[in-house]
Amino acid sequence: MRELLLKNLTSLEKKRKILCWAEVSRNNGILTKVNRRFIYVVREHPKMDQVSEQPEFFIFKKHDTKSKTEKFILRIKGNFYVTCEEKIYLVTYCHSLKIRLAEQAEDVCSEKL
Repeated sequence: MRELLLKNLTSLEKKRKILCWAEVSRNNGILTKVNRRFIYVVREHPKMDQVSEQPEFFIFKKHDTKSKTEKFILRIKGNFYVTCEEKIYLVTYCHSLKIRLAEQAEDVCSEKL
């Protein structure tokens, strides 16, 4: 069985967009939860000061043999410039991917999506 949850949150006042996908599946006695999140924040910038830095990557992996769970998290943070109607905007973003595996349903289902 596979469950899918999609969220698309846009705030014009805060100039923010958040896209979320959450997927839960059970296969061969293993419960898998996958969460993907994309956050974009747009701010007007008076001028393009410098070239955007390279994105930052954060990777975390944890394997717990006692509770028979495994967790993997990947997060990418960065920014870039966009021009529109002769204005310059700075777009800051954060992309994250979380994967959790567990043999017992209680271990993963107790966590929030």
